[in-house]
Amino acid sequence: MSLILIIINAVTLLFLPLIVFLVVLPRLYRYIKRSRGTFHQRFFLPGRDFTPGGVWFQASSVGEVKLAASLASEIKDPPRPLYLFAMTPEGRAIGRASGVFTGVYFAPADIFFITDSFMKKVAPACMVLIELQLWPNLINSARRFSKIVLVNGRISDRSFPRYKLIKPLARLMLEKIEIISARTKKDAERFIALGADPAKVEVSGNIKYDIVFSPGGIIRSRKDYAAPEHALLITAGSTHRGEEEALIDAVTSLKGEVYCMIAPRHIERIREIARIFRKRNILCSCLGRDGGFLPSSRFLLVDKIGLLDGLYRISDICFVGGSLVPHGGQNFVEAVQQKKPVVVGPHTGNFREEFDILKDELFVVSDSVSLASAFRALASSKEMREMKSLEAFGKLDMLKGALRRNADIIKRRLPQS
Repeated sequence: MSLILIIINAVTLLFLPLIVFLVVLPRLYRYIKRSRGTFHQRFFLPGRDFTPGGVWFQASSVGEVKLAASLASEIKDPPRPLYLFAMTPEGRAIGRASGVFTGVYFAPADIFFITDSFMKKVAPACMVLIELQLWPNLINSARRFSKIVLVNGRISDRSFPRYKLIKPLARLMLEKIEIISARTKKDAERFIALGADPAKVEVSGNIKYDIVFSPGGIIRSRKDYAAPEHALLITAGSTHRGEEEALIDAVTSLKGEVYCMIAPRHIERIREIARIFRKRNILCSCLGRDGGFLPSSRFLLVDKIGLLDGLYRISDICFVGGSLVPHGGQNFVEAVQQKKPVVVGPHTGNFREEFDILKDELFVVSDSVSLASAFRALASSKEMREMKSLEAFGKLDMLKGALRRNADIIKRRLPQS
């Protein structure tokens, strides 16, 4: 263990009571509430039937889990153990639904004796970090047991200044990674600026352009949600606080038979969103409770995870959230991959590369008024919807190939049977 890591762990232990009281306890309460009794799995790895020599995929967001599942599908032949370690209950559920992993677990807490314990049990030949999963103790433990690969590497405009503040620690982690496969030249330059060896950094493209994901191969139709085939169907995916009000205003201003499905980024907000509808005296259905749209309802709250790609597929128009409010935007590429016209707000910094490529095909709005205008324009012209969606999909189609390239990077670091 390096001196920097020893100091970090010593300081952590010294100030642990204060950290627990001020920072950990409030977050712990919220997390345990969400995790529904699975919190202990971050400290004790269940099961003993791990086959050594497999691949450990480390992923955080649902998007990263989808990416990991696509990579796992590419490297599953010849057969080898493929384990997913996810940071969130939503990610774990998506990983299980994909059906490609040997086992799906919660990622260990980044405490050195816990990461050592997990790593000894799993004994992978290779650890695959998705995008920017930099955990100092986990990486330090993994280095003693396996090769470490970082794929689809990205450093956002928001996170780059933060990593520069801890550059010595960032360099320590990056030095232990055998190869960093960055999405773009800019991402590669940022990894190098943080201390990565330039000889270990390469640009392989963005895997997300290759992915059209449907968990477990489930393809649903409008009938599954009681949505009429002839109606205009809008899906608002990954919405954040402050966006539902704008959506309600925009959708209710439209004429004709219009239905809207709202899938919030965090499903624990369902009750909060339902209260917004009650205050406005607007009937709203809930998928888990009602199974779909009620006969007199035009809004459906989606309180289940893993359905978003399918919802986009059966819709006429897609709005992707986190973009009307200053959050940086969610992944609108998923909707484009389903060949649907996409509306976003002005805040798309989390996906700067994707936005630069698709900005002429996306409908960018700023508030409920411009959102309603975009919906009306798309609702009035099926030809426009098809043209914009196919143009955007065509641009992505030309950028494919990163999935295969990154899968090859992983395969070259696995034992040959």
